[in-house]
Amino acid sequence: MLARLNQLRKELIILKRNIAPVRDLIANIIRSESDLLEESTTKYFKDVHDHIVQAYDLSDNYRDVMLTMQDLYFNNVNMKTNEAMKVIAIVTCLLAPATVIGGIFGMNFDVIPTAHNEWGFFVAVALMLLIPLGMLVVFKRRGWF
Repeated sequence: MLARLNQLRKELIILKRNIAPVRDLIANIIRSESDLLEESTTKYFKDVHDHIVQAYDLSDNYRDVMLTMQDLYFNNVNMKTNEAMKVIAIVTCLLAPATVIGGIFGMNFDVIPTAHNEWGFFVAVALMLLIPLGMLVVFKRRGWF
């Protein structure tokens, strides 16, 4: 889509570049007081000049529309990227407590609370599950997802 928008924008620039000299040329013909121009011919050139000015203005308007569409496309892409980053951040936050708890209980120390208790493993796993669930509840209440 972006490539097509850029192609159309380039075509509009070329169109505008080709219209501008013709507009000036016709304006100079209308302003000249040559004996070769009759009144009917002058009216014809004025009509042509009006059409060229209108085409020039339309090319400006279409260029603005193309720029707006390009900005809309970029905003849409940024919004999708932000949504993906939000999901990644939430997953990281939810996995961080389990990583910390696993890291602490994985240390080779004898004096770790509940490490030698028969329920120590279950306490650690329960903490690894309950803390992220509590975080999910808090995130939901704040409307983060």
